[in-house]
Amino acid sequence: MKTLFLVGGSRAGIDLFQSLLDGHPQILQFPGIIHTTNKLITILSHDDSRHVAKNFINDYQHFFDSRVNRVERHYMLGKKLNQFYLVNKNKFVENFVKIFKQKKNLTLKNEFFEKLLALHRAYALTSGQNIKSKKIMVINCHRISYMKFVSKRLGNIDYEIIHTIRNPISSISSATRNWLKYDKGKYFFAKDIFYELDLVTNGIKNLKKISKKIFLVQLEQLHQNHQKVFDNFCTNYKLKFNKCMRESSYFNLKWWGDKVSGKNLDGINKKFKISFNKEIFYKRDIKFLESILHNLIIFYNYDFKKKKKKYFFNFLPMKCEILTWQNTIRHKKFKHILSIPFFYIKRLIFINRLSQKNVKLPYSFGRFNRV
Repeated sequence: MKTLFLVGGSRAGIDLFQSLLDGHPQILQFPGIIHTTNKLITILSHDDSRHVAKNFINDYQHFFDSRVNRVERHYMLGKKLNQFYLVNKNKFVENFVKIFKQKKNLTLKNEFFEKLLALHRAYALTSGQNIKSKKIMVINCHRISYMKFVSKRLGNIDYEIIHTIRNPISSISSATRNWLKYDKGKYFFAKDIFYELDLVTNGIKNLKKISKKIFLVQLEQLHQNHQKVFDNFCTNYKLKFNKCMRESSYFNLKWWGDKVSGKNLDGINKKFKISFNKEIFYKRDIKFLESILHNLIIFYNYDFKKKKKKYFFNFLPMKCEILTWQNTIRHKKFKHILSIPFFYIKRLIFINRLSQKNVKLPYSFGRFNRV
């Protein structure tokens, strides 16, 4: 069985992409993010399979009662935004014990991976799916740091990575605007704006250090060229195109996007346009970002907004940084206030034209015939 890890860019639609895989009879996945961190390692390291299943339920309660999932809004699914899903916890435990007992009779090459696969199969079986028809397992680990962490535990396991991106200026604009508005900006400080800037500028470079095959999904293509994106995807992984890939859903219930977006998003939008909030950037910021990301913008056919000029460094604070620092001060988060100089210096060191040298860019589904 082929394994795919989904890794998101900055507000680049990774959960939307996963929601379009929901209900596909050949795809095995949980309805949301699996945090591939030390906590998951601890859960799966236990010898008692019943203990593993119960601890997994405790840590991922929202997979068994979606009303718990508030940020991703799995408590307001369906056409009328009033539906949710439940999965029987006791049956899941029994199915996991049974499935892993069968696997235990085999020689395990990687027990961490085998338990992770068994969890997916047990969940699908408990949900009434036909696990014999599954051809690929999809794991939405969401962050590059989580992907790098879990890659060290997978050894020689064969897997590939799908990374979502969008126009870099639009990406930073959306992240800054939405996170500053979400819950009055309680979760967006100096470290967070650095994270978003680093993700946009160095995300692909950092993923390539894992030395696995990477494919990209551009958010713009996912909306505007949806059929070709999934034709490429299905051809590459020998899947049959399914009509569910036209609908954004979880547990076959219509999904309206996460809470951070601040509005109801109706799945695929063929009229989707690249845009950004000019109030989040100084003109020099856009020139700088377009300069250091010149190759990416050309390769993925994004348009330049400003006249081309080479900027190696931007020593002045970017407006998105200043807005975030003001938010930090407004919330009186002293620990985060003290961290502002650290992350500013870190941005100067790691986000510049020199950091973009010799980055070979991956193919993007829907934009290229060859995959």
